[in-house]
Amino acid sequence: MGNYCFADKAVYERAQKEAAVIQSMRERYDLADGKNAWKIYQKAAKDRVFSTVVGYGFMEELRETIQRSGVAHGKRMEDIYVHETANGKVQADKTAEKKMAKSEERYKKLYEAQCILNKRMKMVVAAAIIVLVSFVIIDLRTEYSIFTYFTNYKAKMEEDLVNKYEAWESELTAREQALKLRENGGN
Repeated sequence: MGNYCFADKAVYERAQKEAAVIQSMRERYDLADGKNAWKIYQKAAKDRVFSTVVGYGFMEELRETIQRSGVAHGKRMEDIYVHETANGKVQADKTAEKKMAKSEERYKKLYEAQCILNKRMKMVVAAAIIVLVSFVIIDLRTEYSIFTYFTNYKAKMEEDLVNKYEAWESELTAREQALKLRENGGN
């Protein structure tokens, strides 16, 4: 990674993560602008975001940009925090590592919860679609469907009315014939 050689795999992996964060910052922000550099520097120094030489180098680069631009003139710039052990080796800041671990764990839990929620929502949507399709099928099989209620209802009423008049007509015809038979039978 760059010009650095790491003896510890954990520090190397942390440096890779920091390099990725730095690269994304370079892509998102114009770091040549002193104001942007100032905001990023202050936030990173306060939260002790960086804990490897890669991050420290980036912080030093931001500091130089801020000093050249004069944005921090008269303002106090926080120092770059480096944690050293008794034998003089630079180690990652434990608070930054803990914050990063908590943050990663939090986002992992949020991601898992969202995955579960997505599965549940898919099941609810599938169940709603099944119920809706069932209602439509049942409705189409009934005599007065919601889709054909008014058209079929009117035709059914007209048919019932015609059938009623036909029944009256056949009843009247039967009575007339019965009356004629009585009259003829009575003569």
